[in-house]
Amino acid sequence: MSIILYTALTALITYLLYTHIIHPLFLHPLHSIPPAHPTAALSSHWIYFHRRGGSQALSAITAAHARHGPIVRLSPTEISVATYAAAKIVYVDRGGFAKPKWWAEEFITFGVKNMVSMEGGVADKRHARRKRDHGSVYAKTALLGEGKLERIAKQVLGTLVERLDDLVEREEGTMDVFNFNGAVNADFVSAYLFGRAGSTSFVEKVVERDEYFRHHGLFLRGEDTETEGLTWLEKMAKRYCEAVEKEEKGENENAVVYMQLKSRGVEGDELASELLDHFIAGAEAPRTTLTYLQWELCRNPRIQGRLRQELQTLSPSNSSHVKVPNLKKLDTLPLLDAVLTETLRLYTPTPGPQHRITPPEGANIERHFIPGGTKISASLGVLHQREKVFSEAGSWKPERWITDDGKKLEEMRRWFWAFSKGSRTCVGKDFTLIVMKLIIFTIYARYSTEIVEDEKMAPTDRFLVQPEGEKLVLMFSKAF
Repeated sequence: MSIILYTALTALITYLLYTHIIHPLFLHPLHSIPPAHPTAALSSHWIYFHRRGGSQALSAITAAHARHGPIVRLSPTEISVATYAAAKIVYVDRGGFAKPKWWAEEFITFGVKNMVSMEGGVADKRHARRKRDHGSVYAKTALLGEGKLERIAKQVLGTLVERLDDLVEREEGTMDVFNFNGAVNADFVSAYLFGRAGSTSFVEKVVERDEYFRHHGLFLRGEDTETEGLTWLEKMAKRYCEAVEKEEKGENENAVVYMQLKSRGVEGDELASELLDHFIAGAEAPRTTLTYLQWELCRNPRIQGRLRQELQTLSPSNSSHVKVPNLKKLDTLPLLDAVLTETLRLYTPTPGPQHRITPPEGANIERHFIPGGTKISASLGVLHQREKVFSEAGSWKPERWITDDGKKLEEMRRWFWAFSKGSRTCVGKDFTLIVMKLIIFTIYARYSTEIVEDEKMAPTDRFLVQPEGEKLVLMFSKAF
């Protein structure tokens, strides 16, 4: 071997050793952070393997934090954090870190950016402006006090009771509630977005409901089916927007969110994209939450009975008339709030990593300096399994939220991130919570439920969680 070839080969080997082993293991700014797997500091193969097929790698990340503590290295340039203090730096302080472009654009529809697909962060003011464009339409004070939600509730809940009464009287009381829960929430959110002209009637129109959720599923699963699902959903959103525009002035004022955004100059595809995002979120996450809540109430009949007693304080149990309860009183019922909060904690709708990028100047997190441009995330499902905060964290225990220990309650609420926190808190959080409380009230003040079929209820490891079997069959019976 010539001296030149030998020298070149030696240089190449030295370069490769330095670049791929010595630097990432001993000299990289992240070298002191424990790797989630022995190979994680050297390559991305380990985390990519666990994320194949759209998985969130939640089990692998949870196990890594259990072994190595509050901060772990998932790849040469990606870390995961698992404490409130770290999550606060990433998502809350100074508006939080920006989303990586690739992840933000996963949520684009109509080829334009809506609020959820904007990167955000300190340097990007578009997200803050769009959030202001929504005004107070999703503020709790407006929802509880202006009467608009009550008018929608009277119609939707009346249809809900008619369907369940008919189910009990003519169909032996048995129903798969998974898509039904989505239907009720879709009818609520569509009426608030588009008014009467664009509101769905999925509780009554089962064929339309199933067609929607089929395409909704194609879009959310992504990969080969995403384009077909998205095309169908965009046509639906356009149709609803056009229906609002055709309404007489005055009538379309019932399209609360549509008219608010339009008054701020949001129009065309931007408006349709924003509203479609709200509709998908308003139908999907509550569908799963209510399904798991009903499942747990069936598995805990004592709590179901106590909840019914609490709900019936707002409505006579033997009343056949559908009356919308006082929303302020409904919102303060302690057991109702506890069962819903605990379900959101244990079955978090988006439990996986909420991806961000550290700002150019970097950040100090968990006693480590994290350089700018590093991929960083906290997984909400990991935060919600913090045993020191939530004793028996893997169990559904709504009573944990009913306590006189104010310090303990404050600590649990700090670690409760089902709707995220900071500038990226879900804009429709209060709307979603109140609507779910209305649905739970209407069902469980009147009916009791028992499990008929509950195979494959384990949560999927996807961005938006669902029961693996996408099915829960319950038996409904009159509670009076």
